[in-house]
Amino acid sequence: MIIGITGSIACGKSTVSNYLKSKGYIVIDADKIGHEALDDDYVKEKLILAFGNEILDDNKINRQKLGELVFGNSSNLNVLNSIIHPEIRKKILQKIDKNNDKEFIFIDVALLFEAKFDDLVDKIIVVYVDKNTQLTRLMKRNSISEKEALSRIVSQMSPIEKAKLGDYTVNNNLDVINTYEQVDKVLSELKKGYCK
Repeated sequence: MIIGITGSIACGKSTVSNYLKSKGYIVIDADKIGHEALDDDYVKEKLILAFGNEILDDNKINRQKLGELVFGNSSNLNVLNSIIHPEIRKKILQKIDKNNDKEFIFIDVALLFEAKFDDLVDKIIVVYVDKNTQLTRLMKRNSISEKEALSRIVSQMSPIEKAKLGDYTVNNNLDVINTYEQVDKVLSELKKGYCK
Protein backbone atom coordinates (compact mmCIF):
# COMPACT_ATOMS: atom_id res chain seq x y z
CA MET A 1 0.00 0.00 0.00
CA ILE A 2 1.28 3.45 -0.91
CA ILE A 3 0.44 6.24 1.52
CA GLY A 4 0.90 9.93 0.84
CA ILE A 5 1.95 12.23 3.66
CA THR A 6 1.04 15.81 2.92
CA GLY A 7 0.34 19.12 4.56
CA SER A 8 1.03 22.74 3.89
CA ILE A 9 4.46 24.26 4.44
CA ALA A 10 5.75 24.16 8.05
CA CYS A 11 2.96 21.88 9.29
CA GLY A 12 5.21 19.02 10.39
CA LYS A 13 5.34 16.50 7.55
CA SER A 14 9.02 15.91 8.30
CA THR A 15 8.23 15.15 11.95
CA VAL A 16 5.80 12.45 10.83
CA SER A 17 8.12 11.14 8.10
CA ASN A 18 11.13 10.95 10.41
CA TYR A 19 9.06 9.07 12.98
CA LEU A 20 7.96 6.56 10.33
CA LYS A 21 11.59 6.14 9.19
CA SER A 22 12.62 5.50 12.81
CA LYS A 23 10.07 2.68 12.87
CA GLY A 24 11.69 1.12 9.78
CA TYR A 25 9.26 2.25 7.09
CA ILE A 26 10.30 3.38 3.61
CA VAL A 27 9.61 7.12 3.19
CA ILE A 28 10.16 8.73 -0.20
CA ASP A 29 10.91 12.44 0.22
CA ALA A 30 9.58 14.43 -2.76
CA ASP A 31 11.28 17.66 -1.58
CA LYS A 32 14.65 15.90 -1.54
CA ILE A 33 13.98 14.51 -5.01
CA GLY A 34 13.05 18.02 -6.16
CA HIS A 35 16.28 19.47 -4.77
CA GLU A 36 18.30 16.72 -6.46
CA ALA A 37 16.46 17.41 -9.73
CA LEU A 38 17.84 20.96 -9.70
CA ASP A 39 21.29 19.43 -10.32
CA ASP A 40 20.04 17.54 -13.38
CA ASP A 41 21.44 19.18 -16.53
CA TYR A 42 18.15 18.87 -18.43
CA VAL A 43 16.17 20.52 -15.59
CA LYS A 44 18.82 23.19 -15.07
CA GLU A 45 18.77 24.05 -18.77
CA LYS A 46 14.98 24.41 -18.81
CA LEU A 47 15.04 26.57 -15.65
CA ILE A 48 17.69 28.87 -17.12
CA LEU A 49 15.62 29.24 -20.30
CA ALA A 50 12.58 30.11 -18.19
CA PHE A 51 14.15 32.36 -15.55
CA GLY A 52 17.54 33.45 -16.89
CA ASN A 53 21.12 33.10 -15.66
CA GLU A 54 20.41 35.17 -12.53
CA ILE A 55 19.18 31.98 -10.81
CA LEU A 56 22.72 30.56 -11.00
CA ASP A 57 25.56 30.68 -8.49
CA ASP A 58 28.75 28.89 -9.55
CA ASN A 59 26.81 27.17 -12.35
CA LYS A 60 24.32 25.69 -9.87
CA ILE A 61 20.69 26.66 -9.34
CA ASN A 62 20.44 28.96 -6.33
CA ARG A 63 17.23 27.80 -4.63
CA GLN A 64 16.83 31.06 -2.72
CA LYS A 65 17.02 33.16 -5.89
CA LEU A 66 14.63 30.79 -7.65
CA GLY A 67 12.27 30.95 -4.66
CA GLU A 68 12.24 34.75 -4.76
CA LEU A 69 11.11 34.60 -8.39
CA VAL A 70 8.33 32.05 -7.90
CA PHE A 71 6.76 32.60 -4.48
CA GLY A 72 4.11 35.27 -4.78
CA ASN A 73 4.11 34.99 -8.58
CA SER A 74 1.67 32.29 -9.68
CA SER A 75 2.75 32.45 -13.32
CA ASN A 76 6.42 31.82 -12.45
CA LEU A 77 5.40 29.14 -9.94
CA ASN A 78 3.39 27.35 -12.63
CA VAL A 79 6.40 27.43 -14.97
CA LEU A 80 8.67 26.00 -12.26
CA ASN A 81 6.15 23.28 -11.43
CA SER A 82 5.72 22.33 -15.09
CA ILE A 83 9.47 21.75 -15.29
CA ILE A 84 10.14 20.07 -11.96
CA HIS A 85 7.00 18.01 -11.24
CA PRO A 86 7.40 15.53 -14.13
CA GLU A 87 10.94 14.79 -12.92
CA ILE A 88 9.77 14.31 -9.33
CA ARG A 89 6.95 12.00 -10.46
CA LYS A 90 9.38 9.89 -12.52
CA LYS A 91 11.79 9.47 -9.58
CA ILE A 92 8.97 8.67 -7.14
CA LEU A 93 7.69 5.93 -9.46
CA GLN A 94 11.21 4.49 -9.73
CA LYS A 95 11.52 4.39 -5.93
CA ILE A 96 8.08 2.80 -5.55
CA ASP A 97 9.04 0.13 -8.08
CA LYS A 98 12.32 -0.53 -6.24
CA ASN A 99 10.45 -1.07 -2.94
CA ASN A 100 7.31 -2.81 -4.23
CA ASP A 101 7.83 -5.75 -1.85
CA LYS A 102 7.14 -3.58 1.22
CA GLU A 103 3.81 -3.63 3.07
CA PHE A 104 3.72 0.18 3.21
CA ILE A 105 5.57 2.82 1.22
CA PHE A 106 5.12 6.40 2.38
CA ILE A 107 5.59 9.41 0.11
CA ASP A 108 6.22 12.75 1.83
CA VAL A 109 5.00 15.35 -0.66
CA ALA A 110 3.85 18.85 0.28
CA LEU A 111 2.06 19.46 -3.01
CA LEU A 112 0.31 16.08 -3.24
CA PHE A 113 -2.96 17.61 -4.43
CA GLU A 114 -1.59 20.69 -6.20
CA ALA A 115 0.87 18.61 -8.27
CA LYS A 116 -1.77 15.94 -8.92
CA PHE A 117 0.39 13.27 -7.26
CA ASP A 118 -2.59 11.93 -5.31
CA ASP A 119 -3.14 9.38 -8.10
CA LEU A 120 0.11 7.69 -6.99
CA VAL A 121 -1.22 6.79 -3.53
CA ASP A 122 -3.85 4.52 -2.01
CA LYS A 123 -4.37 6.52 1.20
CA ILE A 124 -3.53 10.05 2.32
CA ILE A 125 -2.36 11.34 5.70
CA VAL A 126 -2.69 15.12 6.10
CA VAL A 127 -0.54 16.78 8.76
CA TYR A 128 -1.84 20.17 9.83
CA VAL A 129 -1.40 23.01 12.32
CA ASP A 130 -3.28 26.25 12.92
CA LYS A 131 -2.36 29.34 10.88
CA ASN A 132 -0.43 31.12 13.64
CA THR A 133 1.67 28.04 14.41
CA GLN A 134 2.37 27.56 10.70
CA LEU A 135 3.48 31.17 10.25
CA THR A 136 5.69 31.17 13.36
CA ARG A 137 7.33 27.85 12.46
CA LEU A 138 8.03 28.89 8.87
CA MET A 139 9.56 32.24 9.87
CA LYS A 140 11.78 30.54 12.45
CA ARG A 141 12.74 27.50 10.35
CA ASN A 142 13.63 29.46 7.20
CA SER A 143 14.81 32.66 8.91
CA ILE A 144 12.47 34.74 6.75
CA SER A 145 10.23 37.74 7.29
CA GLU A 146 6.52 37.50 7.96
CA LYS A 147 5.84 38.86 4.46
CA GLU A 148 8.02 36.18 2.82
CA ALA A 149 6.46 33.46 4.96
CA LEU A 150 2.94 34.58 4.09
CA SER A 151 3.74 34.60 0.36
CA ARG A 152 4.89 30.98 0.62
CA ILE A 153 1.88 29.95 2.69
CA VAL A 154 -0.67 31.46 0.29
CA SER A 155 1.01 29.76 -2.68
CA GLN A 156 -0.24 26.41 -1.32
CA MET A 157 -3.63 24.95 -0.54
CA SER A 158 -4.64 25.73 3.05
CA PRO A 159 -4.15 23.10 5.78
CA ILE A 160 -7.93 22.95 6.34
CA GLU A 161 -8.62 22.33 2.62
CA LYS A 162 -6.01 19.57 2.56
CA ALA A 163 -7.37 17.97 5.73
CA LYS A 164 -10.78 17.62 4.07
CA LEU A 165 -9.20 15.66 1.20
CA GLY A 166 -7.22 13.24 3.36
CA ASP A 167 -8.15 9.79 4.60
CA TYR A 168 -6.40 10.45 7.93
CA THR A 169 -5.36 13.63 9.72
CA VAL A 170 -2.59 14.34 12.21
CA ASN A 171 -2.94 17.52 14.26
CA ASN A 172 0.63 18.69 14.89
CA ASN A 173 -0.25 21.69 17.10
CA LEU A 174 0.68 19.95 20.33
CA ASP A 175 3.90 18.27 21.45
CA VAL A 176 5.77 15.66 19.43
CA ILE A 177 4.63 12.80 21.70
CA ASN A 178 1.02 13.62 20.86
CA THR A 179 1.89 13.66 17.15
CA TYR A 180 3.60 10.25 17.43
CA GLU A 181 0.54 8.82 19.21
CA GLN A 182 -1.69 10.01 16.35
CA VAL A 183 0.67 8.46 13.79
CA ASP A 184 0.65 5.17 15.70
CA LYS A 185 -3.14 5.21 15.62
CA VAL A 186 -3.11 5.80 11.85
CA LEU A 187 -0.64 2.93 11.40
CA SER A 188 -2.89 0.67 13.42
CA GLU A 189 -5.88 1.60 11.25
CA LEU A 190 -3.87 1.10 8.05
CA LYS A 191 -2.85 -2.34 9.23
CA LYS A 192 -6.47 -3.21 9.92
CA GLY A 193 -7.27 -2.16 6.37
CA TYR A 194 -9.93 0.44 7.00
CA CYS A 195 -10.12 4.21 6.69
CA LYS A 196 -11.18 6.76 9.34
